[in-house]
Parts: sequence; C-alpha cells; structure tokens
Amino acid sequence: MMKKLAGAILLFVSVTGFAQTHSEEAEIRTLRVDSNSAIAKGDITAFASSLSDDFVMVRGSGAFSTRAAYIEAFAADFKNPTAVRYERFTDSVEISSAAPLAAEHGHWIGKFSDGRAAYGGTYLAMWRHSTGGWKIRSELFVLLSCDDPAVCDAYRKTAEASTAK
Repeated sequence: MMKKLAGAILLFVSVTGFAQTHSEEAEIRTLRVDSNSAIAKGDITAFASSLSDDFVMVRGSGAFSTRAAYIEAFAADFKNPTAVRYERFTDSVEISSAAPLAAEHGHWIGKFSDGRAAYGGTYLAMWRHSTGGWKIRSELFVLLSCDDPAVCDAYRKTAEASTAK
C-alpha cells in the first residue's frame, strides 16, 4: 500500500511540475507575441511593459543598451515610417528549476516597411519572474544574415565603432 501511495505522490508531483513548466512556457510565448504586436503597432508603452526595470540588451556587435536607451531607440523608430521593424520568433523556452528564470531561444528578422528583409539572426532572452509576472531581464541579438547592402554597411560601422572603444 505504501509503495502505491509513494508512486501516486511521485506521479502527482511530476505531472504538476510539468504542467506548471508548460504553463510558464506558454505565458512567455504569449508575452513575446504581445511584444511583437506592440512593435508592429508602434505602441511604445506596451513594448516597454515586457521589460524589467533593470533590463539590458547586447547587440551582436557587442554594443550594450540600457532599458531607457532601448526604449528610446524603439520610440524613435516608431516615429519613422521607413525604419526597419523587428520581429522575434520563439524557437524554445527553458524554465529554470533553480531560480525564477527562463531562457528563450529564437530567431529574429528586421524588415523594411515594404516587407523586404533587411537582416536577421538569432537571440537569447533571459526572463525573470517576480510579483509583476514574467519580464525580460536581458536580450542578446546576433546578426547572422544581411540582405540589404546599405543596412549591412551601417551595421558594420556601428560594430566597428563599438569594438574600437
């Protein structure tokens, strides 16, 4: 009888842990969709709401941005109808069993307003869970492809400037 009870408890704990991990993963995926939607709509308030107060971003060039600088850059892009718009596509989400953290792996693309691809690559986002729910703590973007010569040249210049410091 005790073996059956122990087995039932173990099964319950395993299933409960899986269900919680699955729901947290689904929540993070939904928050990413919401962030992409905010970018598409040019809604800076909704975009900023996904970022933790101590958010940081690192571009593939090694350039570092604070939360305020990141939001400011997106706000400027939202005012410019010809600016490149970004979309991130979640490939996987891993929920930490050691801390209130999650790792989101995916790929991203930057497109012109006419839909042409400018560039793209891969990213890693660290999410942190707190009383405010899941928020993005940091993002690392790596440029892997560039489809527009002018954009590629501009990117290279910023990459060279950030490595010269």
